[in-house]
Amino acid sequence: MVSVLAAVLAVTAAPAPVRAQENFAGFVVARVCLPYASRAKSFEAAIRAARDMEFRRPVGDRAPLEDWASEVEMVSRDGRWRLRIEEGTVEEDGVEAYFLTCGVSSNLVGHRTLAQQARRMVGTSPLWTQGPDTPWRWDRRTTRSHEYSLRIDVTQAPGERPVLAARGHYF
Repeated sequence: MVSVLAAVLAVTAAPAPVRAQENFAGFVVARVCLPYASRAKSFEAAIRAARDMEFRRPVGDRAPLEDWASEVEMVSRDGRWRLRIEEGTVEEDGVEAYFLTCGVSSNLVGHRTLAQQARRMVGTSPLWTQGPDTPWRWDRRTTRSHEYSLRIDVTQAPGERPVLAARGHYF
């Protein structure tokens, strides 16, 4: 009887750490990435927020951050998650735009799980839209869409791990 009870408790308790790891991506995007992409946090403030969540520079990365660094990659304390924060300019539809991107990835979590996290973050808010041809992307409605756009998306380049990112484009 005791062994059956122990087995039941082990089975019901096992998914909690896995679920916590899955929810971690949404938590990072909500606390670090969205505020950064929407310009509520500066590059430096986003790095501080990531450090508060116990992200650090990858082991072996000893190069000092330049005063005008435009990207940084960080890794979680347990090594399971990577966070990339970057900014710069890009040409989009013939117009040069300034972009802010912050993305989180893990080799233990697939693109479907990351998309579920994004879907939970967006919820049923009328401020976020999803096009029928872009199932892994959510765009925030803005009153000044000609000035800036904000999006959450899940991307996966061939041979790379999937990334859940918040992206801000400023025209």
